[in-house]
Amino acid sequence: MFALNAQNRDMGLKPKQLRRNGIIPGVLYGKNMDESLSIQFSQAETERFLKTNSTGSKAELVLGAKKYPALLREVEYKPATSELIHLSFQMLLAGEIVTSTARIILVNRDKIAGLVNQPLAEVSYRALPSHLVEKIELNLDNMKIGDEIRVSDLEFAKNPNIEILSPLDALVFSISELRKLEVSEPEEAAEPEAE
Repeated sequence: MFALNAQNRDMGLKPKQLRRNGIIPGVLYGKNMDESLSIQFSQAETERFLKTNSTGSKAELVLGAKKYPALLREVEYKPATSELIHLSFQMLLAGEIVTSTARIILVNRDKIAGLVNQPLAEVSYRALPSHLVEKIELNLDNMKIGDEIRVSDLEFAKNPNIEILSPLDALVFSISELRKLEVSEPEEAAEPEAE
């Protein structure tokens, strides 16, 4: 689990001012907490964390002498510039079931001769913190045209410790034949008949 250093947020500064100073605002919340904690992270450490983690990832938030096991719930970006603006974490309790998502990563996609169509990028599910899964890797090696995988086919979906929330019949990916576009020659305009 990634250890992410946090500090109590400087409430005297607006979020825009924090970001200008290389600090990303965030929040930690949970059912067992009296109130949410307004926190902040250094931009450099946040970017390092997000290189290998995304929504649904577990992290240990280190706030002074305290450590909080947490689930990354939301990463907020400014739509126009894709600038990172806020992180939201949910505190994890050993016996509390949480809802999360697992990213689907297709491995060896480049070895497929056909067209790989992936309509589903993540699976929603519920589980105890000890059974949380951040990503599902599917190896496409030896797959052929006509093959497809649905949520119900995933080993992940067969785990008795996980309750799948995504439709079990949802298509994760399929492989179809590459079709060549036929470019037809434009028809020449008919010459007007001489009278």
